[in-house]
Amino acid sequence: MALGLNGDLFYELRDEQHSGQSPGADIFGADRGVGAPMTAPPAALLPVGNDQLYRAETPEEAKADVREMATRHPDLIKIWVDNQLGTDPKMKPEIYQAAIEEAHRLGLRVACHIYYLDDAKAVIRAGADIIAHGVRDQPVDSEFISEMMARSAWYVATINLDETSYIFAEPPEWTKERFFQAALQPALRDRFSDPAYLQKTKTNPRVPIFKRAVANNKANLKTLYDAGVKVAFGTDSGAQPQRIPGFAEHRELQLMVESGLSPLQALECATSSAAALIGLTDRGTIAPGKLADFVVLTADPLADIANTEKIAAVWHRGKKVSGPIETFSQKADYPSDSQISSVHAATVPLCI
Repeated sequence: MALGLNGDLFYELRDEQHSGQSPGADIFGADRGVGAPMTAPPAALLPVGNDQLYRAETPEEAKADVREMATRHPDLIKIWVDNQLGTDPKMKPEIYQAAIEEAHRLGLRVACHIYYLDDAKAVIRAGADIIAHGVRDQPVDSEFISEMMARSAWYVATINLDETSYIFAEPPEWTKERFFQAALQPALRDRFSDPAYLQKTKTNPRVPIFKRAVANNKANLKTLYDAGVKVAFGTDSGAQPQRIPGFAEHRELQLMVESGLSPLQALECATSSAAALIGLTDRGTIAPGKLADFVVLTADPLADIANTEKIAAVWHRGKKVSGPIETFSQKADYPSDSQISSVHAATVPLCI
């Protein structure tokens, strides 16, 4: 699920994927999405074209933007409510209220990008269906839990988002492993070893803020999950280069387990719950009559969530489409049938 910034090409690709004309996973999306002038999503970090984003200045503009998006039949509508840690103005409540109401009038659900607890409460009261990115400024409270439960709203934490702002300058041992290295494009590999990048990242005064955000996000995920709030899965992969598609999903599972969820609970968020969030009934679990989309592993992820990286094969719509990652391509690294011990369905929405 690409939550926003989708131009016209997105719909062509979506149709091709859904019809099986092209290899690869099905894609879903929230059209362009509605931001606000001079604020989130920040143009300096996400330089997008005029056909990729609306920036409504009035409630009337927001309604018109939603109506125009609806003509293209998106899967969701996306709204950004954020002030970039206090550096930018924030979308006004009357604007996101108008956008949400118009989306619901047209039968479309709304996902809201938030950072602060107060904004999360406000957009849920305004009718938002999905909180995209976790609450990161403070612990969630009983009032927020009650609002989420009463509206049967979904929560997507994307813990990986803030971690990538500093983690590759430390760096942990897992960055040396073959699975991670196989996911890096050459330019990104060079960046992570560039002394200038390392120094700039280590001395960034916002790093303590990012680390607190990760800690708060983890704690809030556990609190909300235990309270019965509907939790799905996302990574924000691709929004910036260091949020690495193909690896971010595995890291997010690990972060969810670090938060206190069991490996099984994290996997359920990323498969059956993710499918339910999108509104899909034909995938997300392995069962007769459902799409045969799954990943075959050589080790049990319930024993160690990092075992999701031990991929033997990927199956899509009943056909094997990939073996191990390229660094595992030598014959000796391919498992025998007797070594294949675990199979899990894969349906992963990626949230921006």
